[in-house]
Amino acid sequence: MVDLVDDAVRRHPDAVAVVHPAGALTYRDVDRLADVVAADLLARGTRRGDFVALLLDDRVEQLVAMLGTMRSGAAFVPFDRAWPAQRQQRMLHDLAPRAVVGTPPPATDRPVIGVRAGPDAVAAPVVAARPRPDDPIYAFFTSGSTGLPKCAVNLHRGLVNRFLSMTERFAADGAVVLQNSAHTFDSSIWQLLWPLTRGATVVIPDRTGILDFDATLTQIHRHRVTMTDFVPSIFDLLVERLRSRPQDRHLLASMRQVFIGGEAAKPPAVQAFRRMFPDVRVTNTYGPTEASIGSVFHAVGDDDRQVIPLGLPLPNTSVLLLDEHGAPTPRGEVGQIHLAGLCLGAGYHGDTDRTRQVFVPNRYAGVPGDLLYRTGDFGWVRDDGLLMFTGRRDAQVQIAGVRVDLGEIECTLVTAPGLRQVTVLVDETGATPALVCFYSADGEVGEETLREYARAGLPGELVPGRFVRLDSLPLLANGKVDQQRLREHLTDVPPGTDGPGPAYPPGSVEARIAQIWSRVLGFGAYDEDFYCLGGTSLGAARLAVDLERTFGVWLAARDLVRASTIPAQADLVRGGPSLPTSTTVAPELARDARLGDLGTAPLRPAEDPGTVLLLGATGFVGAQVLAALLAHGDRPVVCLVRAADDGAASRRVADVLAATGGGSAAAHRWTALAGDLARPQLGLSGDDWRRLSREVGTIVDSAGRVDTLRDYLDLRDTNVHGLRTLVDLAGTQVRKRLVTLSTTTVRSTPGTPLAEAFLALTSAPPVDGYSQSKWVAEQLVRGAAAQGVPAAVVRLGEVAAHSRTGHANPRSTVTMILRLCLRLGVRPSTRLRVDWTPVDVVARMVAALADPHRRTPAEGVLNVVAPASVAVADLLARLRVEDRPLPEISYDEFLDRAADAVGDDEVARCLAVLRPRTAAEAEPLAEVVHDALVGTETPRATRLARGLGLDWGTSRDREIDVMIDRLNRTYHAAVGRPHLSSGTAQ
Repeated sequence: MVDLVDDAVRRHPDAVAVVHPAGALTYRDVDRLADVVAADLLARGTRRGDFVALLLDDRVEQLVAMLGTMRSGAAFVPFDRAWPAQRQQRMLHDLAPRAVVGTPPPATDRPVIGVRAGPDAVAAPVVAARPRPDDPIYAFFTSGSTGLPKCAVNLHRGLVNRFLSMTERFAADGAVVLQNSAHTFDSSIWQLLWPLTRGATVVIPDRTGILDFDATLTQIHRHRVTMTDFVPSIFDLLVERLRSRPQDRHLLASMRQVFIGGEAAKPPAVQAFRRMFPDVRVTNTYGPTEASIGSVFHAVGDDDRQVIPLGLPLPNTSVLLLDEHGAPTPRGEVGQIHLAGLCLGAGYHGDTDRTRQVFVPNRYAGVPGDLLYRTGDFGWVRDDGLLMFTGRRDAQVQIAGVRVDLGEIECTLVTAPGLRQVTVLVDETGATPALVCFYSADGEVGEETLREYARAGLPGELVPGRFVRLDSLPLLANGKVDQQRLREHLTDVPPGTDGPGPAYPPGSVEARIAQIWSRVLGFGAYDEDFYCLGGTSLGAARLAVDLERTFGVWLAARDLVRASTIPAQADLVRGGPSLPTSTTVAPELARDARLGDLGTAPLRPAEDPGTVLLLGATGFVGAQVLAALLAHGDRPVVCLVRAADDGAASRRVADVLAATGGGSAAAHRWTALAGDLARPQLGLSGDDWRRLSREVGTIVDSAGRVDTLRDYLDLRDTNVHGLRTLVDLAGTQVRKRLVTLSTTTVRSTPGTPLAEAFLALTSAPPVDGYSQSKWVAEQLVRGAAAQGVPAAVVRLGEVAAHSRTGHANPRSTVTMILRLCLRLGVRPSTRLRVDWTPVDVVARMVAALADPHRRTPAEGVLNVVAPASVAVADLLARLRVEDRPLPEISYDEFLDRAADAVGDDEVARCLAVLRPRTAAEAEPLAEVVHDALVGTETPRATRLARGLGLDWGTSRDREIDVMIDRLNRTYHAAVGRPHLSSGTAQ
């Protein structure tokens, strides 16, 4: 291992090795600090093969101490300073380390050194004995049945084999790895050390714990983490959270590989994650602490819907399934899983008896190595050769990925004064597994007394969540405890609670919370502290997810530590601490409108404007924006286009430019990139994303899905999550200018006042899904602007035909009605008016806002609605069939004729948005055609248009004639089938 790390230091001295809450360390920094630790250990007599205890709170110091210990030739053994002092003393006595790194432990005579991490720390020249492949590298204490933890020792060769295998399979995905396990669990070893063998980066997160999902997702997003590891029970909660908070999914856009292991994986959660993140690979891992972390891997596929295999062994590793007599079981039959090969460790430090019990002689030809490790797990092999897991047949269980020997807990508790009998089992009746202690005792040995006794002798994860006192424990005929009868008591209401529950009013917040508690705990319990009733941190995380889903409030597990009773949680829910106080905002929209921290990237200097990233270049407005950017600037433009590859993307853009007649003189200034606004990281590779982060200076978003028939959830991926991704890009590496298109329908009611300013988060959102998606998108831009991103929102009304060519938007509602009239040969009667802003005018103004030398609007918003509107009846009167105007008929007759022609796809699409027949006095087209000019303030847009010399506020007669003439000439020859308000331009 030392050789692998040293080689990475030589090849990548100035690369970032570690990112941590206080900053970052390069490989050169890590090398120097590890040398200091090694020198200090050697100076205190540490030699090759010794053990060094690590008692450190600082996780960066922990990593440096690991590396320094290895360089000294010794093996490191992580301790948790939160363990009870009595337990630490006993473990240090058994380990007898040569030295201790960190805070002096209780009652030790061993030399103690600190980690000298200052810039002036320099190692004295020393010569250490280089470790050999068979030397110990680390050891971890695991739960033991005798009441004493076992110290499982592993060797350099096993870890090196694991790491080289990972590099061969996962190097492309492992650029940035998040430490997602506590340092006292062996899965942290690969998260901390494997990246440092290959020049990658380790991220040590800034959070309160593994269940702090908000912080975990933020760290993944901020540091572009590509790989990490989850225990399945925690992974399941994360998946549920991402289901209920889809607006957070973009935070995992950088991820490429997720490992799960430590307990049985649940297919529904894994497959749901794979559907949400199709570009992220999920690998199930299996392997005990005694055998170099993980020995068997399986890449989860679409076929793994019922059960997820453990998989196949890594190179230089073998798996055998043996029956109770030590004979191999036939394929398909269950046997105990035995491991062999380089992965095997050296057994348990100072305990040859227990080592011999599980490290048994290898009697099988063709299986490498002298020993086999009996895992205690049982499984079978499928016809395709994949190893499957069935469970254990001893007292070892997995709780949130932690291996727990129930015998250790029982051996500790049975020594409590007054206790007569004790049995610990796992309660799986609730939403999360929990430890329950059944006991009988003399005198007044209460639950809290026994709980405190357990806390004094056991680590937190081994302390039962619930204690149940019985007069005596039920026994079987053979004298063993009858666990089945004990389990009948699991659903008993604990003493001290109010039976079936207090009289919470039906339907009240308290009553609904009580129902959730019953699901999580597995029994009805009220007016007690959640944790005193057996609730765990994992259960609290489950509770937070369920409360959030039920009440639409933002909660974290840590919120429930402070509010651990039903009344307190009801107050928390009613307070809605993370939601706006107004009840007019739907919780779904309010959650999606929240923007996380974008970091502190500097603003891109004006003298280095960078390239323009344009989204929607093949759409009606976007094509004209591209033409305007090419005609009125000199910056390169990258067009993100939904296509199979970059070549196909380029052809789409070239076709659009040819059709619009723009950009031919500046063809060298634009390029196209295949991507997708609705996908994480725009559907780009990591290299393309990083390149855009560096090179782009302005983002122009003219994309999005326009569909007035869809609800908000249907449009969210593109219009909200896609915009969120662009905001993230705008805040990555350097602050970039962001210009995005919106709509005047973001106001709750057409015609109400609409200033050129962001709407308040507490304002009433609109009612249709498309406008709601734009309302949320504007809130995200508002949040970005508040964090220093130069941002502008361009609200549009009816974007009319090109002022010179008459080319109209085929997806516009107005265009669709005009074409339907031509198709039917009649026109409906209407008194409505519609605003009219030519698309080339809109495009020129958007292109101007993309100029980094031009200031963004003071309030971040422009209402680009020209101060001229036209009567819809006037538009309809100019239509011609065989050079004759169309006869006017009633709206009801018009609908009847359209219904008769519904076999035509275009007619059917138009009918889908037309208002059904209503009372005679009602204006029939009022719901689908609006005059956006009514109530809309446009002073800033007016100043910009006039400053650019645009035709603004004059008669539109000539432009209307050009558009109608083109429509009259071409409608019969049209081969395209416009989709009424249902396009996505990218």
